[in-house]
Amino acid sequence: MKLLVLFFSLLSTLVLSAHSNHSHGSSQFSEQLRKSTTTLLESLTGAQQKSMLGSLDDTENRWQMQYTGGVRHGLQIKELNKDQRKHLDHTLSLLLSKKGLKMAHKVADQDDGLGNYYVAVFGDPRTDKNFAFRLAEHHLTVVQVVIADHELKEFGPVLLGANPPNLWKIEEEQLLRLWKSIHNPSYLQLGQKAIASQPSKIPAAQSYSALPESAKAALRDTWQERVSIFTPAVRHHLQAIINDQGGWEKATLSFYNEEPLKRCIDGGAWDFKCNIGDFFWDFEGSRSHIHMSIVLK
Repeated sequence: MKLLVLFFSLLSTLVLSAHSNHSHGSSQFSEQLRKSTTTLLESLTGAQQKSMLGSLDDTENRWQMQYTGGVRHGLQIKELNKDQRKHLDHTLSLLLSKKGLKMAHKVADQDDGLGNYYVAVFGDPRTDKNFAFRLAEHHLTVVQVVIADHELKEFGPVLLGANPPNLWKIEEEQLLRLWKSIHNPSYLQLGQKAIASQPSKIPAAQSYSALPESAKAALRDTWQERVSIFTPAVRHHLQAIINDQGGWEKATLSFYNEEPLKRCIDGGAWDFKCNIGDFFWDFEGSRSHIHMSIVLK
């Protein structure tokens, strides 16, 4: 399974089609991203461009998933001047909603701020059809890949998280409410942990279609809260992926380790995973801090 990495206390990845057949808006969004990334690159010195640019074939760096802090491929944000930083912020605003940008800074502030993070571009948007934009370091990685062959071929993971686990309160409370609406022991794998961003060895085998309507609605609401960190264009692509995988009726889900009754910061040690075909999203709190992901295997 290839893993890109997007966001927050994990890594996360988002791969979109440059000329998607899902809507004209998809193509427009991709071109906006290309233009913004180009403007950022052209604002750099030659040495900065050399640090930031890499090959799209460099999958080792482009797909890197690393939970611990440290040096990443690319140019460190603190090396950008004020004008260059404005161009970077504009690019991020195409990917992340106002809430998402706010949360990105909160996650980065747990590790001394966004200036310590690295920006990389794989493939040159000025000359190549396909390119990837990546922001990465400890607990926050944003990757956007543009694919120009009319297909959504890659995605994930979008990794979110926090250490200490004092972020993502709304998302966590949504999952707790989801469990209350299910409250069925067949949807709980006691004593079995599910690591975020990895397919579980204990599959999320319980069916969405067997849930009561109130629980189905609660699951969809929980998902909408999770993806509220993204702009509408990105959320559109995520929904297209779900549709391509068969829609919610193909979903399976489970909670893991212990009954989810309280937040991680209050001592809760439980995990969650929802699968839709080759696509899954999850939550991990059983290791005393938060990891969340969105992944297309």
